[in-house]
Amino acid sequence: MVKRIVLISLFALGLVSTPLFSQSWAAGLAFGIDPIGGLPGASAMVSIKPPQVSVTIGAGLVLGAERFQMGTTLDWIVVRENLFSFVNVYVGPGAYLALPDQVEVGARVPVGLNAFPTDWFEIFFEVAPRLALFSDGTVEVPDFGFQSSAGFRFWF
Repeated sequence: MVKRIVLISLFALGLVSTPLFSQSWAAGLAFGIDPIGGLPGASAMVSIKPPQVSVTIGAGLVLGAERFQMGTTLDWIVVRENLFSFVNVYVGPGAYLALPDQVEVGARVPVGLNAFPTDWFEIFFEVAPRLALFSDGTVEVPDFGFQSSAGFRFWF
């Protein structure tokens, strides 16, 4: 229920504010794709693209009666190329952090596709090879693997 309220609120905010402001920042949700590797520390993250920089920030949180888990990603998108029509490809270096149950810090390289069916709405899919650089012992460092997500962002 809470997810629906958040999604409807973001959609309404996008519809109302798009004509009022130039599109320079974005906010949305990213959902981990577990068979490919998922997201660090959470199955879903808030995805934010701040204005005037080629950085994308992800933050997720899992709260439960007996569990607290948090994950963040920070990606610098250095290459963006148009494939066709409204579909693009992107790649760049990044970093991730997962804690506290499994403390893990590492580097990642997100490679993704994004599409803009409208000027204010973006959908994306990315796979990020990752390299764990520090772990509290649950992962043997260095550890190579993958992270992946699919999601959407509203541009304001």
